Amino acid sequence: MEYLILISLMIVTAIVITIVQDKKRQKRILYYIRSSFGVPRDDTEEQFYRLGNIETLYLMDKKSISEHEIVDDITWEDLSMDNIFALVNHTDSYIGEQCLYSKLHDLSKTESDLKQLEEKISFFDTNEDKRFEVREKLYFLGKSYVNYDMPILIENISKHKLKNSKFYYALSYLLMISIAAAIIIRKPVFIGMCIAVYLINMIIHTIKKEKMDIKVKSVFNLGKMLNTSFSLAELVPEFSNEISEDLNTLKSTAKRSTFLEQKNATDNKDDVSMMMSYLLGPLMIDFIMYDKIISELIEKKSECMRIYKFIGEIDCSVSIASYRKSAATYCIPKTADNDSFSFVGLVHPAISNAIPNDIEYDRNIIITGSNASGKSTFIKSTAINLILGQTIHTCTSESASVPKCGVITSMAVRDDILSGESYYIREIKYLKRMIELCQEDRLLFLAIDEILKGTNTRERIAASKAILNYFTDKRCMLLVATHDLELAKAFDKIFANYYFSEVIDSDDIMFDYTLHNGINDSSNAIKLLSAIGFPDDIVDKAKEEIAKPDI
Repeated sequence: MEYLILISLMIVTAIVITIVQDKKRQKRILYYIRSSFGVPRDDTEEQFYRLGNIETLYLMDKKSISEHEIVDDITWEDLSMDNIFALVNHTDSYIGEQCLYSKLHDLSKTESDLKQLEEKISFFDTNEDKRFEVREKLYFLGKSYVNYDMPILIENISKHKLKNSKFYYALSYLLMISIAAAIIIRKPVFIGMCIAVYLINMIIHTIKKEKMDIKVKSVFNLGKMLNTSFSLAELVPEFSNEISEDLNTLKSTAKRSTFLEQKNATDNKDDVSMMMSYLLGPLMIDFIMYDKIISELIEKKSECMRIYKFIGEIDCSVSIASYRKSAATYCIPKTADNDSFSFVGLVHPAISNAIPNDIEYDRNIIITGSNASGKSTFIKSTAINLILGQTIHTCTSESASVPKCGVITSMAVRDDILSGESYYIREIKYLKRMIELCQEDRLLFLAIDEILKGTNTRERIAASKAILNYFTDKRCMLLVATHDLELAKAFDKIFANYYFSEVIDSDDIMFDYTLHNGINDSSNAIKLLSAIGFPDDIVDKAKEEIAKPDI
């Protein structure tokens, strides 16, 4: 008797501890949801680690986006857009994360699309209680690595069909019939038959379950996604009109998936789970439900993907609202009426305490300036904000006017050791892609940093002049950074000239990182050698060489 009391106390204690720990975990989650809105995230390394998973949806979406309307891989890398994504990524679910990553690549959205996005962002910015409820549902989906293949699962759902499904239905019916016969007739032969069928089914289920476990869990997670969409549609019905029909057609699928969800929740190694497995396993219910769900989804892939993106769009909207609150500077851009753009107080989103600059494009631009003076950062800031304005309707400036345009860069060129391509070969290939994309009547923003610096001065100037002249006849907005003053002067009457400069005292070089009108004739390459501590004899020798007439 004492042993029974002791065991009972241990069981009760274990249950109480489990309940208390669960409540503490729930409390931590709710506190995080309440306190994290508008706070910069600190999980950049984790995001980079799972980028290969995050990009899954984008790799599927890009197949249906025009080359002119996508941020290609070269531009994405040039602008370090993974870092920008990490800044903007305040999402709570794997779906939101994937949709945001894809959204930042997609420049095809219309003014109407951006208006609808802005309505959602504004709603979640101002409705704290509703935002909290929505984020709680999204957080429930989480960011488990196994879920990032969901778009592939939906796209290739027919490959997950249960082979020989009728066999499992037959085993289930046979067991139910044998159980009924054993109960009604109550003869040893029928009881023995029932036990034999039960054992055979148990063995088959155990063997098949090991092979099917990952697929069943994938469908369970898909069902979890569907049920979350129903919850979100109830919370924000004003944003769910477009998928109401899709939700109706998938109601039965969602209900069936609830069974898998409940079974997955109890599919552990404890005694209760083991008992449920012994009772339900031989009836093949999980396989039958799995088969029914897959069969329905094969015919409803499009509806399922629209619901997936509905969840992602909600999460993205909350994320953008949170990012705006966390940003030092932001504005909602206006749509430019012509082939031009303008920014007031433009800063790079990833640089703290950045110096703001104003720019108004009315013709192609050449920027000159000293090393490390801010040319490249300014060009990147412009290109990034043209992307952000068209994708998340947000710019890191005081005000902005952004046209609908493609954004293409040639900046962070490197040798490719694996392919054997030199710096110059890579650079001219980058420029060639710009030329090819300029053939269509689609407004493009082109950013080139140090044009053709991979070759000698004489040929560089000649080829650069020819390329810039070519672009003057195309529908593009060109921004070029160069050290070649000859190039800037050659286009002085055709392009707008700006420059960045520095102030050098006896011990140091100070940059104001401010954009100025005109051409900068100064050079600081040798002065920088001295400023960072090169030996005097090297600096003096360099000065002697530069002073010679033939240099």
